[in-house]
Amino acid sequence: MQLLSASACVSLSLVRLIHQHYGGTEDARSNRAAALNIFYGLALAEALLFLVEKALWEWKVGHRRLLQGVADDCNLAGAYGQVAVRRFFYHSYSRCLNGSILDGLHMCLVSYADDLITAGSHDEQSLGAGILVALAESDRFAEATLRRIGVSAPTIERLIEMLSWKDSSERDVRRSAAVVVSMLTGRKLILLQVIGISCAIESVASLLYADLDELNILGLSILNNLAHDHDNCDKIGKTRGLLDKIISYSNIDHALATTMPGDMRIKAVKQSLRVVKRLASTMGNTGKLLRRELTDIVFTVSNVREVLQRHDKDVQLELHQMAIEILTSLAMDDEAREIIGETGSVISVLVAMFLPAGLATKECQTTDAVRVEAGEALAMLALENKKNCGEIIMALGGGVWRLVDALKDPIVAVGAARIMRNLCSYAGDEWQIPLRGVTAGAAKVLRSITVEKAKVLSIFIGLAAQMLPYMVPGELGARLAAARVVDTVLARTLVQVLRDYSRPSMDVPRIRRYTIELAMAMMRLDARYVALFVELGMESELRCVAGTTSQLECFNVFSGSVGLSRRATSVRSLVTSALELMNKVTLWSSSYIL
Repeated sequence: MQLLSASACVSLSLVRLIHQHYGGTEDARSNRAAALNIFYGLALAEALLFLVEKALWEWKVGHRRLLQGVADDCNLAGAYGQVAVRRFFYHSYSRCLNGSILDGLHMCLVSYADDLITAGSHDEQSLGAGILVALAESDRFAEATLRRIGVSAPTIERLIEMLSWKDSSERDVRRSAAVVVSMLTGRKLILLQVIGISCAIESVASLLYADLDELNILGLSILNNLAHDHDNCDKIGKTRGLLDKIISYSNIDHALATTMPGDMRIKAVKQSLRVVKRLASTMGNTGKLLRRELTDIVFTVSNVREVLQRHDKDVQLELHQMAIEILTSLAMDDEAREIIGETGSVISVLVAMFLPAGLATKECQTTDAVRVEAGEALAMLALENKKNCGEIIMALGGGVWRLVDALKDPIVAVGAARIMRNLCSYAGDEWQIPLRGVTAGAAKVLRSITVEKAKVLSIFIGLAAQMLPYMVPGELGARLAAARVVDTVLARTLVQVLRDYSRPSMDVPRIRRYTIELAMAMMRLDARYVALFVELGMESELRCVAGTTSQLECFNVFSGSVGLSRRATSVRSLVTSALELMNKVTLWSSSYIL
């Protein structure tokens, strides 16, 4: 209609301008002709401008494919994307006609999609979700899109609701909503908004029960993001059947037996392990309960073991490291340590990873992180567990010489020291003969005490305190000589440690305990160290320690600010015993001289 009107206007204006038949008297004709020429000229110009504009628009839209170009730029490929862009342009144009031109200019695809999702029909909601996921997956527009969605609470709520749509015809919409929510929950500020939506965890959990592999993986990804928040971990643990479902995706052998493509299988296992790792490492009382619930699921430890036993190229490294980190976190619980140790081959697999035999240099470099984490797991499993200590010693070949050799490897030296300390402390009397081999590493340990600082120093002092009871009289002097360390330097180092840590330290909460234990072991082994410690001022430092003890020094493991595995002997009791030992030996020496 507009084209017909403009064409008629052009034709009429041209006819009138060409013929110049305006009628009237001769006097009036001159003024009238000028006025009508101006009028018809303006009408012709206006109509021509409209036709040119229309032609240019049709050329851009048709020949130059403007809408298709916009769709491609916005990652809206295919007929679906072109429909979305065309509807957006028509909607924007109608707003310009019905209101101000600024109303149309201020519109954007994100706000248009928001309107469709929150107030549109079912089909319009599907279209809106498709637009959002296309923009969110675009490198160019992802940041602005997610930021815009993040400030729209109704849009986030509707996207969460879409996650629970279960009709087969709504599968694509559900997938689009899941992708957007996964990206949103990866942002801390937006994550807090998602947390506040009621039934958000339940909606996400429904994705794990979908019959589409991609939805399962997206559901696990969203749960992993949500688990960054402490309160969400608690909600995940309390959602009925959710932990069991998460664990089921970590079964790598079962996953490999399905029709799922290979890369999707590995992604499912990886995402499941990430969620379990996040939950198992939760701090405080919530973490304590979650670790217990995870361990109570009979498939948890066995699924982790299956991952560790797989040596496929796609499975190694990241999956192995995550699996070991899960075991380390679970082992903070006493009952979990027992269950892990009783699950066949777990300890032997960890030992093989910690001290691999016959690996090429390049392979060793790629598995350093796995070796370090395996050492952490073994040290935790040996903590206050006699049975696990025996299993570790047997997996090492019935002795500890491999651990002693590992002290020379800078990558795993700290892990080996922690394992040996726990073996010496908790293995029991039946393993005393094999454990005597720890003294072979005394020179390395004693030398490290004089040069290391902070956490590493604490670990080596703790190992030395457990080594000395296995030494015979006179052996300590020989080991010091082999380490090229003067006994005075060692004693002065211990006194200086107590002086430096006049109060308990969060970074090294056990260093004062280990230092006192080592000093007592030295005095029991050779009475002449009593006089040396007295001369260096050990008594005053011990009394200072007695006045600054705290609960921080009474636990083996910490989960946030919650202490786990309380020690039987307090630091104050150790101080009392050390002072009594010093006084007793001093009195005995004085009476002997008299």
